[in-house]
Amino acid sequence: MPMDSYALVLRWAHVLAAIVAVGGLFFARFGLLPALQTFDEATRNRIHEAIRGKWLPWVIGAISLLLVTGLLNFLLFNARVKTEGWNDGFWMKETSYHALFGAKFLLAMAVFYFASALVGRGEGTQWIRNNRARWLSITLAMAVAAVLVSGWMRQLHTGPNSQQDNSSGVRIEGFETIENDNRYKGDEAGSSFREEENASPKAEL
Repeated sequence: MPMDSYALVLRWAHVLAAIVAVGGLFFARFGLLPALQTFDEATRNRIHEAIRGKWLPWVIGAISLLLVTGLLNFLLFNARVKTEGWNDGFWMKETSYHALFGAKFLLAMAVFYFASALVGRGEGTQWIRNNRARWLSITLAMAVAAVLVSGWMRQLHTGPNSQQDNSSGVRIEGFETIENDNRYKGDEAGSSFREEENASPKAEL
């Protein structure tokens, strides 16, 4: 399988994992939590426990896939930039790509922590589950920010801007001279040609 195919598969896996993670957060915040407010506390706890058992493996899988594919995508792209010599190796610095990747990575790690805590049962993260609505909103906001940074980084993958080579194509000699010659403009254009024709020597028969 060519390297481009590997990169494409990794990109698909990364995007699908992000859809699962962010979609789950969005549903939990704006669908599940408001609906659970109609139940008593004991019923809500039973529902949360039932959801935790089903949703936790998906959270762990999405986080693992995002970490692996994200790092591999970065390493492959970094190798491509170095191999192709984008802007003589200064492209990463000029576009602040590493800084963007660092910001995205930190946002992702924070999202992973809170997403895991929200479906966990450890006593150390109980303070997060005590206010699910607030921390779900914060986690979702960080996830959206990570997606926006990722989109910004993705549009940089087209590479450095290359100026068009003006030497390409066929250049017609004398075209600019004719174009800028006032003799060939306006109402007297035809007379100029006729005067030149009359002034030129005629071949004798």
